[in-house]
Amino acid sequence: MHLFDLRTIPSKPWVNGAGTRQELASSQQHATTAWWLSVAKIERDCAFSTYPGLARLHVVISGPGTHLVGKGVDLHARPMVPVAFDGDTALECRLNGGPCTAFNVIYDPAQIRPDLVVLDAGAHRVTASEIAVFCVSCNASVNGSGLRSGQGAIVQSEATITVNPSAKVLCARLNPV
Repeated sequence: MHLFDLRTIPSKPWVNGAGTRQELASSQQHATTAWWLSVAKIERDCAFSTYPGLARLHVVISGPGTHLVGKGVDLHARPMVPVAFDGDTALECRLNGGPCTAFNVIYDPAQIRPDLVVLDAGAHRVTASEIAVFCVSCNASVNGSGLRSGQGAIVQSEATITVNPSAKVLCARLNPV
């Protein structure tokens, strides 16, 4: 199991320079990046960075949400509701009343078939090639290892994730195509 903590990861500018992000974890396959996880701060209306050949799962983890608009795309990213979109698409992001923070899974769809869910309180048995867990608020545990707000884990094959009643926890299953 690989553990990470948002408090110890430095911020970097977005690819287009319009915001900042923290890269939490990544995986290489066939000498290319198969996926990576990041947390991005969105402090103003702006263009999103594009990632040609990649796709994104995106969920607002703090703030009132955003409206993402581009050619053929009109998405309302509400707090704790994952949305998916093509990384090739140029998107304009409009804040819904204030700054936001978002959790992202950016991946190569030729290599990875992911899903991203918000886990309810209780114990969850999850299986996948790789499993990413991120504790947005309060406490949870993965295979008995405790997680606090801003911490996460990458686990191979299977995990038991226990979510405390008031916690918000994201789980991404990252399976090969």
